[in-house]
Amino acid sequence: MRRINKKKLIVRILELIVILGTIILTPMAIKYATTIRGYKAIGGEYFIPLLGLLLIMIIETAYEEIKQKEKKNRRK
Repeated sequence: MRRINKKKLIVRILELIVILGTIILTPMAIKYATTIRGYKAIGGEYFIPLLGLLLIMIIETAYEEIKQKEKKNRRK
């Protein structure tokens, strides 16, 4: 029987939430910005996917750091 790593599962769920939020938020932000401006242009709303990627990288890095600290503590 496989053991489930709860921390890794939580990290994957958080990443999924970030991805889904980015997919939903980006078109809404583009439509809103176009409505406010009154014309189609490229602005900061196109950086939302990059922000989502950055959040995923931060979550992954934090998870890896916690995992390394736990390994170090087990050795002692």
